[in-house]
Amino acid sequence: MDPYEKLREKIDQSSPIPTPATESKVEIEILKRIFNPDEAEIACQLSGQPQDVATIAKRAGTEVGKLKTALEEMVKKGAIFKVYTEEPLYALSPIVPGIFEWQLGKLTPGVAELFEKYYEEKQGEAVFSNRTSFTRIIPVKKSIPVELNILTYEEVENLIDGASSVALANCICRSNKKMIGEGCDGPVDDICIVFDSWADYYAENGLGRKVSKEEGKDALKRADDAGLVHNVLNVQQGALNICSCCGCCCALLRGITQLEMPTAVAKSNFIAAIMEDECTGCGECVESCQINAIELKDSIAVLKKERCIGCGVCASNCPVDAIVMHRRQEETVPPETMEDLMVKISEGRE
Repeated sequence: MDPYEKLREKIDQSSPIPTPATESKVEIEILKRIFNPDEAEIACQLSGQPQDVATIAKRAGTEVGKLKTALEEMVKKGAIFKVYTEEPLYALSPIVPGIFEWQLGKLTPGVAELFEKYYEEKQGEAVFSNRTSFTRIIPVKKSIPVELNILTYEEVENLIDGASSVALANCICRSNKKMIGEGCDGPVDDICIVFDSWADYYAENGLGRKVSKEEGKDALKRADDAGLVHNVLNVQQGALNICSCCGCCCALLRGITQLEMPTAVAKSNFIAAIMEDECTGCGECVESCQINAIELKDSIAVLKKERCIGCGVCASNCPVDAIVMHRRQEETVPPETMEDLMVKISEGRE
């Protein structure tokens, strides 16, 4: 069997998040750009669960020192994940999310086009068709009225406060779009936030830099000022990232705006409400909504309730405070941990 076909199949089987095959075999071309044939064979010996070199070497029937050298080279290339414990652990990752994000600073226009083609041809739909979304929306803090009860996992700054380490990275989605001559003017530099094991990986491999928690919160403010949407892993505890997304570049929100899959991300437990008597019809909310959930009718803003993800961007940008956030009548509770989330996604795979 071709080593790249075998690797694609292995990656797909190793994670609840799919790495589907396509008719064009664009995913095989992506793997060829990142792994050489020997690395593809070695990567097939890895698991989706991080393991030490000795365990992998025993499975592969190879010498530990030689294998570790090869694995470290793949880590540098953003091909596999490494956990920086006393005894390092290595794991496979899906092409997206995973390998794609780790190509920060390594992308060429040709590779960027390949990732884009994969997303549009099959990968995006395959990931977002699961009944459990792997990310969820957290509303902009200033958009939530003080009298509303906010749970710990519903407040974005709590993720930073609870992290053992924080790193900032450039936005791979807007970087990718700019590289192929598309996208928007949204901020790219130091705008994505990663925590703990992901922060270690990003910092050790030049994908980001470790920062203080205050610097992390400054990045949140810059994202809020730019009208971006906070997207995090769909868990109550142990979220490893905060993506600040736009609807034109970011793969997560493009699941809604481009692929027309309204469940691409888990909505927050809040929803916007427009006070018609206060609305001046200025259209600011229409412009600021990243997923086109608001339109003007007879010079009054109208919300498409079934489309609203509860991000709070419209409410925080309304110049006359005519939009308020309310709790949804039917609320959802995220899975407790990453392990719980992966189980739910596994159960929902077709």
